[in-house]
Amino acid sequence: MEIEVYPEGNEESLGGKRAFLAHGDLSNPREWRYQTFRRILKNRWTYHVIQLAGPQLSRRIAQRLSNLSYQKYHTTFSSDPPPAFQAFAHRKFLEGFEIVILGHSHFPEEVEAWIDGRKSLYFNVGDWMTHRSFLRFTPPDKFELKRWEDREMGR
Repeated sequence: MEIEVYPEGNEESLGGKRAFLAHGDLSNPREWRYQTFRRILKNRWTYHVIQLAGPQLSRRIAQRLSNLSYQKYHTTFSSDPPPAFQAFAHRKFLEGFEIVILGHSHFPEEVEAWIDGRKSLYFNVGDWMTHRSFLRFTPPDKFELKRWEDREMGR
């Protein structure tokens, strides 16, 4: 399976519009601890250590770190999305992007703004575990932030 990964995000054309797509984990400057951890985790020396540790030990460590992260960030919920993601989208709009799509905050969010006379759209796809949210793009230019409902699928 060939997959291209863009750790810093990527520019795409969606419906003839200039779009910026990213996981969003680098868009919130207040998450400096996470960003430091990410830099440590995603470097060649760490990859060598993981290879030396082998798959069983690496998997156990990864599962433990994942559980700690889940307990810290997903057991209590705020009712408002972090404002840093909209601020990041606004900066991208000023760079000329018309659409910004992120995810990392886990808050489904859709914002329409007019920047320099242009309609600009920001989406945060949210998450699957809590909100069961996703973004549907129907060419040429229809975006829908939706939540999965079993009844929608006839269940």
